[in-house]
Amino acid sequence: MVDLEYNTQLEPIRLPEYGRIIQKMVEICMSIEDRNKRNECAKTIIKTMALLHPNNGNIQNYEQKLWDHLFIISDFKLDVDSPYPKPNPKDIQEKPEPLSYVSNKINFLYYGKNVENIIKTLDKVDNPEEKEYYILVTANYMKKLQNMWNKEANIKDEVIFEHLRKISEGKINLDPNTVQLDKDARMSNRKKNFKQKYQQKGRYNNGNKY
Repeated sequence: MVDLEYNTQLEPIRLPEYGRIIQKMVEICMSIEDRNKRNECAKTIIKTMALLHPNNGNIQNYEQKLWDHLFIISDFKLDVDSPYPKPNPKDIQEKPEPLSYVSNKINFLYYGKNVENIIKTLDKVDNPEEKEYYILVTANYMKKLQNMWNKEANIKDEVIFEHLRKISEGKINLDPNTVQLDKDARMSNRKKNFKQKYQQKGRYNNGNKY
C-alpha cells in the first residue's frame, strides 16, 4: 500500500505564486555540488518561473525580481552566481511601518465630506448678501442629495436646517418660518435675482465667480 503525501505534512510553500514544483526544483538545485551545474540549474529555474507568469514580462526589473524570488524560495541558502545583488533577508522579512490614516469622519454620509467642508468655510464670507446666497445654494443642494438618498421620503426643510446647524457648529441657523427651500432643489427666483444683480456688477462670469 502506497503512503499518500498530504500538503499539510509538507513544508510550507514560501511563494505560493510559483507552486510547490518550483520549490522542489530549488531544493534539488541546492543539492548540486558542482557550482557550474548549480548555476545552470538556477538559470533554468528562472526561465521556468518566467514561463509561469508570461504577462509580467514587461514589468520593470522583472528578471531581477525573479532572482530575488529564487533566493527567497531557497530561504536565502542557494549559493549561485546571480547577475544581480543578492537580496538582504532583513529587507525582505521586515514588515513595513503601518500607515497613518487621516481621520475623515463624515457626520452625514449622504452629503459627503466636500459639502461639509463647504459649510465650514461659509463663515469666512464677508459680504452678507453673498453669504446668504451661498447658504441657500448649499441648503438646496443638501435637500437634493437627501431626496436622492431617500427617494420615498418627503424631506422637510427643518431637517436640512438642523443638519446645517450641526455641521456649521451652530454658526448657520435658518428659520423655517422665513426661509423656504425649493421643492425640487432648483434655484429659486430670489436667488436668480441675486445672481443677476451680481452679474451686472461684473462679479460673475457665465455663472462662475472669478
